Amino acid sequence: MLDTYKFIEKYKRISIIGMEKNVGKTTLLNKLIADIGTNKKLGLTSIGRDGEDIDVVTNTDKPRIYVRRGSIIATGRNCLAKCDITKEILYVTDFTTPMGSIVIVRALSDGYVDIAGPSYNKQVKIVVELMEKFGSEISIVDGALGRKSTAISDVSEATILSTGAALSLDMLKVVEETKKTVYFLKLDEAEKNIKERVEELRDKKAVLFYKNGEVAILEVDNSIDLSNILKEYLKKDLEYFYIRGAITPKIIEAFINNRGSYEKITLLAEDGTKFFLSSSLLDKAKLSGMEFQVLNKINLLFVTINPHSPLGVDFNKEEFKNRLQNEVSVPVINVLGDWLIWNLLMRIV
Repeated sequence: MLDTYKFIEKYKRISIIGMEKNVGKTTLLNKLIADIGTNKKLGLTSIGRDGEDIDVVTNTDKPRIYVRRGSIIATGRNCLAKCDITKEILYVTDFTTPMGSIVIVRALSDGYVDIAGPSYNKQVKIVVELMEKFGSEISIVDGALGRKSTAISDVSEATILSTGAALSLDMLKVVEETKKTVYFLKLDEAEKNIKERVEELRDKKAVLFYKNGEVAILEVDNSIDLSNILKEYLKKDLEYFYIRGAITPKIIEAFINNRGSYEKITLLAEDGTKFFLSSSLLDKAKLSGMEFQVLNKINLLFVTINPHSPLGVDFNKEEFKNRLQNEVSVPVINVLGDWLIWNLLMRIV
């Protein structure tokens, strides 16, 4: 059985992002925790809360997270009642969430925990720092692609992506969507000079940089308003476009629809989790002279797959793995190798 610890042992902060619910992210998390074992003291939190306790599709209990004695946990106060560990409260933050204020606890026994962390970058970073202060040697942040408020690169040194049949009953569509996601997560980092220029204007909603040194700052409330006024600023010598937040289809379409107004443009985002484009729109963007870079490159370690859909459809695990591996440049792993073991754990963990 694969030992995942060898992939993560040199990092202090790891993040997991799932492309959809039921792609095996919690099973991966339990595998990582088990493989870390007693090698290092674990710290664990999440970006927000990952859904409900009961799977709304299958009407079965969702997998739970099992930690060892000594682990440091950051979760909402209201979640503590659902944790069956004996615990020591180490610190109570003033970060409020729908599940109450975030509390740092130490597990005094092995057991199950319910995790609901902060939803914002600064808070997640502070929580991770607090866990390290209380002894965490390797911290795992449980996240998801849909949580747009937090950039994964800002809170972790390395990332693992989870995908699977829950994304679509069409295997080729899952492969294509995952390929696109990996493409964005592995985008190259912008050169130092443009990063420094962006840093000076980091708090602005959107900024355009021209080859002659000119800068245009666009202060708008949303991507729809931005896309409506963007065409007024497109010029032949336009070089970079930075947006604080998500790069949405509306923004991409504004560039495509005004293709003749610029020669080539590089779109900059905080990291690869900020791009929300379909594969077809990405292809159109590339053909329209658009390139993509990030301010903070994500260190994607590997992709995990779950060939099982909660709707009862199973992909052929070897075909699924091989097709995806042929399309991405990082290892593709069925964490537990044997689907029968994976399926069993998904039901009882």
